[in-house]
Amino acid sequence: MKNSKTKQLIDTIPSPTLVDLFEPYVTDKRKARIDEVLSGRLSSIQLAIEAPSDINNALAAIRTSEALGIANVHIICPEGTAGQARRITQGAIYWVDVTYHETLDEFIQIMHQKNIKLAGGRVTATKSVSEIPLTDPICIMIGNEQRGLSEAAQTACNIEYKIPMFGMSESLNLSVSAAISLFDTSSRKRQALKRNSDLSHEQVQTLKAAYYINSIAPRLVDSLTRIIE
Repeated sequence: MKNSKTKQLIDTIPSPTLVDLFEPYVTDKRKARIDEVLSGRLSSIQLAIEAPSDINNALAAIRTSEALGIANVHIICPEGTAGQARRITQGAIYWVDVTYHETLDEFIQIMHQKNIKLAGGRVTATKSVSEIPLTDPICIMIGNEQRGLSEAAQTACNIEYKIPMFGMSESLNLSVSAAISLFDTSSRKRQALKRNSDLSHEQVQTLKAAYYINSIAPRLVDSLTRIIE
């Protein structure tokens, strides 16, 4: 969601100021669509993918995350390159906050600081995806396509879960595992909330500012922000 320019603006200028600044330049149709999307965003469920060998699988999971209303995705130590990201994600990468982590320790530290629990997907786990507790903010962790989650990632997880399978196949594709896990947890979370979003007013304003920035030409963004800088 945040390219370097968007992140810089969000970090240095109050979001309500940015919303007021850019709103006149966003079409009514796009503003209505943004409001609709924000009404379905979840921040208490996140996704993390550890060491994907094929970045395309991770990018496909980002597209699914956006479609299910997940606001934050973490990519940890990717082994592939991120080429053709826009085509594979169908533009979803501009509407999800994707954070790349150089080390697993860095990611774990951030999760601990934010009191976000970790739920790791493992074929050998005893609990089902439907048993992942959702009382606290949680991040679903999916491992490498061949190796699964590293031992360090498994140790860091508060809970391990599996997706029940009843066929001859012994595992699922990375992006499919992410999709099933997010669909189950996000559906149950919305049922518990009795609404589609858990965003605070401040979170809505921050995302709205970012979405407005992404909806207008970069040159216009630059010229407008010079007025208030």
